[in-house]
Order: sequence, then structure tokens, then C-alpha cells
Amino acid sequence: MNADQLLRDTLREWSEETSAPAGRDLASRALRRRRNRSRRRIATATGAAVLALLAGGAAVVVPMLEGPQNVHLSGPAPAPDPDRVLAHPDESPPRHLVAAGDLAVSAYRTGETPEKAYDWYLYDTGKQRYEKTPWGALDVAPGMKAAAVLEKTLPTSRVGILDLRTGKVAQWVPLDHEAGGVSWSPDGTRLAVTTYSGDPDVEATPANRETAPGRTGYYVIDIETGDKRYRPLPASIGGRSDLGWSRDGTRLADPAPTRGPYLAYYDIQGRPAGTPPYEGLGATDAGRSPDGRYYATGDGRTGEVKDARTHRRVGDGFTGAPLAWTSDDRLLRWGDCGDDCTDDRYERLVLTDPEGGTTVPLTGFRASEGHGAWEPLITRR
Repeated sequence: MNADQLLRDTLREWSEETSAPAGRDLASRALRRRRNRSRRRIATATGAAVLALLAGGAAVVVPMLEGPQNVHLSGPAPAPDPDRVLAHPDESPPRHLVAAGDLAVSAYRTGETPEKAYDWYLYDTGKQRYEKTPWGALDVAPGMKAAAVLEKTLPTSRVGILDLRTGKVAQWVPLDHEAGGVSWSPDGTRLAVTTYSGDPDVEATPANRETAPGRTGYYVIDIETGDKRYRPLPASIGGRSDLGWSRDGTRLADPAPTRGPYLAYYDIQGRPAGTPPYEGLGATDAGRSPDGRYYATGDGRTGEVKDARTHRRVGDGFTGAPLAWTSDDRLLRWGDCGDDCTDDRYERLVLTDPEGGTTVPLTGFRASEGHGAWEPLITRR
């Protein structure tokens, strides 16, 4: 058996071990990042069940939103459990694993500062903490056993498959067109790799609009078969606009098409496709709950939960973007800081019920921009 076949067999085993795909729309996340550049903070008061903070950054493990509290000091993160969360409400960015049910913050990207570009931090299962990486872009596959990585200087002419159990790149996939973004399909069998004419994190401004790097196309790479297909895209304005996946993995989501609506979908062959239910403009990363009873909507700054049968709002609206359903009635989202917002105290990851009556903080507050800002990557374990 050669190395390529061994890699394909290993990744196929990883994907088979993975449960149902997480409800996360990467195109929606790209839309939210764009809106965040000009958004204003909206302060609202919300009811919260605040966790007791433990000294030294120790993990707080509690039954999800109800029942008696269990506290564990250090040690390995518990196995995925739909009734438990792993919270670090005194850490921002988090140093130790943050998880709710079978969803976890597998990695996060820190905010850009005048002195340096973005840095990626990836959860290291051996060290049991997030570690700074040398990568310029990455995405973690469902199951958290593999990651697709691009080298620090973007764009780059190859994509690596990183084995998270060893911390080593198992395979480099060469590319004829330089890449700046990667995204795993929900089942972990394919990669969407977006290509650019230059560094995708160089934003287009009036001064550099004609010369700012733009998107040039994308690859779809089948990890199991090794098939690699490239399709060009019309030149776009500068700035990052990575392609992502629909929640069922049948379509690619384009956050910045050259023509047509602001968000478009293609089938795997690159042909225009319709917008999937509970996705597209006005939808959120969270989408519909696993049992189909609820769905979350929002504009990137605020959100609300609605009953899927009546389309009426459940509970009150809230400040903060909905990110993912961890179970049928538990929503992972950003929660605001109420009347205490400052530049260094903006919003934190929280877990709520659909009505928003009970809130469990999962991390400390992040800043709105600069050194204290960070963006989580949420992955199904």
C-alpha cells in the first residue's frame, strides 16, 4: 500500500467515525465578518445563570443548563456528551478546550493588530490547550482528527492534511493555482479550496481597489479518491471571500458572487443551484435545530429563535450572532455584555435555551477588534 492510499484509507476511517454534520454555514460566517467591520455595539440586559469561576483557568464542567453542578479540575476533556458543557468563563481567548455536547471550539483566529497579521490557535489534545500554529489558514475536519492547513504566507501552492493526533502533516496536495482558504465538507470527505491572486486578507480600499488581491477560483478535492477539480471564478474585489458548504454538503456557498444576489450556491460540478432551506441571506450559522422544531435568524449583530411550524419568535430577541445548535433545544451563540460594554469587554460565547431565559457563559469576553478580538472555529467532535 503506497502513502497516498494509506492517507485516503485513514481519512475515510476518520469520516466514518464522525457523527451527523454540524449545522455551520461558512458563507454566512463570511457575511457576518463583513458586517462586523462597521457594526455598532447594541447593549441589552439579559438574564443569566452565571457559573462560579475557578482559579487558575480550571475547566468548569456542568450539566447543560440544568441540574446540579459538577466541577472537574484539569485532566483530559470529557468525551462528547449531549448533557454536558466544558466552559472557561474566565478565559478570552480560551486557553483550554471549550465544548458543548459534541461541538467544540477546535481552533480560533486572533484579531489583526498594526504589528502583525492574524494568528491561528489550534487545540492540542496532547497538551490539552490551544497552541499557536505556523499556518496562515486552516479548517478542522469533523471528528477533530485532521485539519487542512495552508502555509503562513498566503496564497500558497499546496494544501496540507494535518494529523491532529501526531501534529504532523500527513500529506501535501500540490496546487496549480495558489490558495488562500480551505473548508471541509460537513462529512469530512472533501475540501473546498479557494484560490486568490494575492494575500486574501488584504482588504480592498479606495486607494488600492485596482490592485488589491482578488479571488480567482476554487478546487474541490475528494480526499478518498484523490480527484482534484479546479474551476475559475470571475475576478472579484479584493478581500477574503472563501467558498464554504451547505449544511448537507451537496452545494458550495459563495459569499461574494460577481453577478446576482450577494450570496449564491453551486452544485459540486460548479453549476448554479438554489438556496437550501434555512440558509442564504437572513439565515445564520446555526440554522434549524436538529429536531426541526426551531430555527435561528439574524443579521450578524442580533438574532432570534423562531418556531419552525408557526414562524413566530420564541422568547425575546438577543444581541449576538447564533452559531450552532448543540442539541434540539440548546443554542451556542455570542452573548453581549449588557450595560458593561467597553473596547476590551464586548461579547462572549454562551449557551442558551431557545427562549433565552437561561444562559451559561462558555468563555470570557472578547474585544471588538485588535489584539483582544478572536473568531472561533466550531467543529463536531
